[in-house]
Amino acid sequence: MKSIVSDSYSVHFDKTAFEALNSHLSSQDYSSIFILVDENTHELCLPQFMSEITVDYNFEIIEIESGEVNKTIETCIGVWEALSELGADRKSLLINLGGGVLTDLGGFVASTFKRGINFINVPTTLLSMVDASVGGKTGIDLGPLKNQIGVINQP
Repeated sequence: MKSIVSDSYSVHFDKTAFEALNSHLSSQDYSSIFILVDENTHELCLPQFMSEITVDYNFEIIEIESGEVNKTIETCIGVWEALSELGADRKSLLINLGGGVLTDLGGFVASTFKRGINFINVPTTLLSMVDASVGGKTGIDLGPLKNQIGVINQP
């Protein structure tokens, strides 16, 4: 499948995605790189993902609990605190490896941490591939109201 390139970001598939990611990471001067996962993507996706990374960075892993019930401001606070404790700054990158909840929440966290750091979404579910990881929609739920808090920010 061919990559889809827009003015603000690109969408890559299969091995092309890893080639593009490695090229991007090699060409940038990120101070630190964080990977946001949930317990499922930590176990099932992260090992494969890391095996495809060829650049020499020290990646920090931040894990949240899976599920829509955790798409909250409290979870965001936990990730913001982890980023702060691990020394993230304006030149840091957040890679969101997961489904729709994780890419929505991770994009929101990155868009608001220190008034915005770069982020890359790596969707792991079909729904997140066509909904949450493209279009710049980021956000969290407000109680029972889905996607009430967020910003539009391109990955």
